[in-house]
Amino acid sequence: MKKILVVDDLPDVREILSDFLSMKGFLVSEAENGKAGLEIFEREHPDLAIVDIEMPVMNGLQFTEKVHRQQPDFPIIIITAFIQKYKKADLKKLNIRHVLPKPLDLNKLHEKVQQILG
Repeated sequence: MKKILVVDDLPDVREILSDFLSMKGFLVSEAENGKAGLEIFEREHPDLAIVDIEMPVMNGLQFTEKVHRQQPDFPIIIITAFIQKYKKADLKKLNIRHVLPKPLDLNKLHEKVQQILG
């Protein structure tokens, strides 16, 4: 069973994503910020992370940078309500290849997860 880490500061978003992904057959862990997410990443070794950008303590870009120092090709789907705020070139520098806008279309998210994890 594939493991997915969901990192978002909004409890409702984490719950919706966790419930949805669990129903699709994935094992899901949750974290409320990048720092907590990094601890779970190092302890549980998930197959994929779904990460919000705008979070307190450690944001999604900082989380991504730290994860990619350890595992440069680790797949991360960035989710954000502020997609226009970030330039594609800046995201590519951090090896971010997957970005989805909030509010999320859960079917598109599932398609992206399936595409990444096979």
